[in-house]
Amino acid sequence: MRMKKHLTQLLLSLLFLVVTAMTCDEQDWAEPIDVPCTLKEVELYHWDNAGEKPKEAVDNKVLKEAYMMEIRLLTDAGEKDPESHDADHYLRHVLSDGIKKIQIFTETAFNEEFPAGAEVTSCFYDYPKTFVKDQQTDFTVNGGVISMIDEVNKIYKALLTIPQSGGEFRFRVVLTMESGETVERLSDPVTFY
Repeated sequence: MRMKKHLTQLLLSLLFLVVTAMTCDEQDWAEPIDVPCTLKEVELYHWDNAGEKPKEAVDNKVLKEAYMMEIRLLTDAGEKDPESHDADHYLRHVLSDGIKKIQIFTETAFNEEFPAGAEVTSCFYDYPKTFVKDQQTDFTVNGGVISMIDEVNKIYKALLTIPQSGGEFRFRVVLTMESGETVERLSDPVTFY
């Protein structure tokens, strides 16, 4: 009886080794071809997250509990692509000067803790990356760098800390590049109600 048990275990082990030895570690993964690109423009848009699905704000008016900001990064990705590449490769667009920090400032007093001019980055969070196909994750939140990029990239930030009262607000977004250079954009006014 004991011999049968050991024989069964031995056969199963042998079968496992044979199956493992017959599998191929070599896979036909396409290799990337890095194509450098540059940031051309940064645009800011106001979004309303009150419904079933977020939508652009109408007349820049948003319920203050449902505000979301879009930071749209436009690059020259695709303009410098090689004319051809084989099936073993794919193109990967890489910013020549990656984005290492995204900061958001309020131009209007938010509450006692955040007066006019204060940094309010902590009042926003990265909207889950299930919203649109060209949505970019903000890797700078965790100390990373945004470097892999497409022609159009959209970062969505949902407001967590609600202003004390409604009214007209403006936000200033500052992108700090790896080189130390900064890019600033001021949003259009948005009315919170």
